[in-house]
Amino acid sequence: MTQEPNSIATGGDRLPDSPMMSILYPTYAYHHPRRQAWRIQIQGNLHRALPVSLAKRLMLKGLRRALKMPPETSDGRIFQSRVDGFLVTPESGTKVRVVADSFVYQIRQRSKRSGLFQGRIDVPLSMLPLQSPSKSSNAPRGNSDSTDSQGTRSWHLPSRNGVFTLHTDSEFGSAVGKVYVADRTGLSVITDIDDTIKITDVTSRSRMLSRTFLEPFEPIEGMAALYQQLHQQGAMFHYVSSSPWQIYVPLQEFLDEHGFPGGSMHLKWFRLRDEFFKRWSIIRKKSKAGTIVTMIKRMPQRTFLLIGDSGERDPEIYAKIAKRFPRQVREVWIRDIAGNPMTDIRREQLASWMRGIPLRVFSDPTELVANGLNE
Repeated sequence: MTQEPNSIATGGDRLPDSPMMSILYPTYAYHHPRRQAWRIQIQGNLHRALPVSLAKRLMLKGLRRALKMPPETSDGRIFQSRVDGFLVTPESGTKVRVVADSFVYQIRQRSKRSGLFQGRIDVPLSMLPLQSPSKSSNAPRGNSDSTDSQGTRSWHLPSRNGVFTLHTDSEFGSAVGKVYVADRTGLSVITDIDDTIKITDVTSRSRMLSRTFLEPFEPIEGMAALYQQLHQQGAMFHYVSSSPWQIYVPLQEFLDEHGFPGGSMHLKWFRLRDEFFKRWSIIRKKSKAGTIVTMIKRMPQRTFLLIGDSGERDPEIYAKIAKRFPRQVREVWIRDIAGNPMTDIRREQLASWMRGIPLRVFSDPTELVANGLNE
């Protein structure tokens, strides 16, 4: 059976011996004072493109109902690219190890049932010298392959360029991911994605689902230019969002296409379950504060600029974090959206938590002045 290029593969359309594939998510490295090393947080996903299970076919059916999709649109290229991450079969129980120059690091935990794997390694300070944003290279140099007799997957970290390269045998496939190195001091920008830099309409469930699965991603005009201005001043970026890891690939393509600075990515894994898409908004509302707090604790000498929007709970989350870390949170920027605007009452509540830390509310990014934030 020949599969059309834009059709969703279901049972029998994908070969049972499909090779294992991997994704290595962009991450960051920070200075670990006790170990006098760069600690690198590792995150990725292992999966196979096997026949789509009954549960996932039912999930697709529910999604089409939620989107009120006519049958002819279900084979569209955009829709296929957005649901692909939900349809793959996760590879669980697999070990990975990291090879950095001549150093080999074993990741303790195997990949989870979702296919996700996480871990951390400590590399010598001399292995990852800092580079200015304008001079750093995105191209990998000097790879060194390694696969042991037990089939352990190995990552190879070419030194001095901040890029991971994942190489294994032909049965596995390869992935390239970036590691952004944070100096002890400096400015880190923690930014939301949906309705902060990308139009998503999170206050409307139907529009949010349509923009997520059916429509081209559309940037907020002026935000890429603002972020590039901050980047040129030396800021590093962390994209922390309630969007699902399953759409990481199209999200990363969106960032690259529209000129947003590279940075670590921190999304959420959405599990398939009953009433999944009816509960999409509820699942998204689970707090992302823990991810941000952990990041701030790991880099105690850096300052942070928190950027989000008024559509969900970004202002309240950021204000409470600012109250907890007043010496590290430099400012909070909130894009005001009509669906859930920044009322006077809301601003007063935030101001009482932030205790003098600047809160900037804007509709047009050109209203913001980025100069001097990292000085």
